[in-house]
Amino acid sequence: MDLLSWMSLAGICALGAMSPGPSLLIVLRSAASGLRQGLACALAHGAAVAIYAGITAFGLAVLITRSPLLFSVLQWAGAAMLVYLGWKALRAPAPNADAARIPAPQQSVGRSAMQGFGIAFFNPKIAVFFTALFSQFVAEHQALATKLGMAALAAGIDAGWYCLIALAVYAGRNRSWVSRSVGHRMQQLFGVLLIGLAARLVLSI
Repeated sequence: MDLLSWMSLAGICALGAMSPGPSLLIVLRSAASGLRQGLACALAHGAAVAIYAGITAFGLAVLITRSPLLFSVLQWAGAAMLVYLGWKALRAPAPNADAARIPAPQQSVGRSAMQGFGIAFFNPKIAVFFTALFSQFVAEHQALATKLGMAALAAGIDAGWYCLIALAVYAGRNRSWVSRSVGHRMQQLFGVLLIGLAARLVLSI
């Protein structure tokens, strides 16, 4: 591809990554636990996007978009994951004044990475996005290196965007008891939003 095509592809991938949705909520929630958690979530999300970009580059994403059963399985799995994460956020214990000097419990790096990967992998709409837009830049005669480069570009932009989100959240974090109280309310808000997104997803199936 020429430079203009690469720039156009990068722009489309950036717009896709910046679109608000459940992925943003998951990254925000992970970043609230710490910088490593937020970055792990962002990088794992990018890895899942790389899988979808890769199968699109090799013409396999159409199998997902044209298979009602596979598409529904991914949707139901994604909805179940959103409900689970939302319920966990709602059940998170509230901080108290006596625990002002006790560090708030943090989500592990591994769990953050799993959530980042899962929220992207179990979202078949990403396959639809890549099939509709990303595939416009794919040609049968393209070299393997070009196709791999396209997948790497999509994954890099996605991971880079969410890494910036994680860094912004961590940079503005205050460890006082007041901020933990506000953070708890934010956790509850995330829980409600995640369950709401799951309900919306189920209704659209």
